Amino acid sequence: MLVNKFFRKLLIITGLMAPLMAQAVIVEKAQIIDLRGDLTAVNQNGSDPGLVTDPDGIVPTTASGSIRILLNPDANTLDFSITVDGIFQSDLRDFGPNATPIHLHLASGGAPGNFGPIAVDLSLDAASRDFTDTTTGFEFNRSGISILLEDQGNVQLGMHPGNDLIIESLLSGNTFVLVHTNNSAINGFPFGEIRGNINPVPLPAALPLMTMALAGFGFLIRRGRN
Repeated sequence: MLVNKFFRKLLIITGLMAPLMAQAVIVEKAQIIDLRGDLTAVNQNGSDPGLVTDPDGIVPTTASGSIRILLNPDANTLDFSITVDGIFQSDLRDFGPNATPIHLHLASGGAPGNFGPIAVDLSLDAASRDFTDTTTGFEFNRSGISILLEDQGNVQLGMHPGNDLIIESLLSGNTFVLVHTNNSAINGFPFGEIRGNINPVPLPAALPLMTMALAGFGFLIRRGRN
């Protein structure tokens, strides 16, 4: 009787664990880290208005957007996507050591709100097919962008943190995407029009649940042995 009761509980736990284990296997197999952020008006000095006060104030823009990065740490590459409203392709300004408009920067001083140098040039050697016009702005999508220093054109070590630290930097919450525009040049804010800090998306909720299920499974085994 006790044995049958134990196996009934075991079947219940196994049924609960099956989809959770499948999701964990997918996450482990993919080895892809999801990072996201929102693009909003930048300070005149390139810092984040939500975290840093700039005496010269915030860039006068209503443009906004969203960022998604899929980081592959094994391949040292990332897939990058942004959707921008209020800025069009014709507004983009070539800027920085490679004269390109969209970059991933490393905030200086280890503080996420600060301005800082270009670490990964997201639009270096971008093709026209990577840009798509929308009725309210544009989208920019590229796959397989290298995050290694030697693939960043004229970006130098010191701007880029080094190949041994770039993944750690991306996961630290201390990097941000900056979009440079002609609008910003005309209005006197040279550091860009919109920026967005990027952060890793939390692990799927299924993983903690799977841990709890495993703990319950172990308890049943110990109880069944007694």
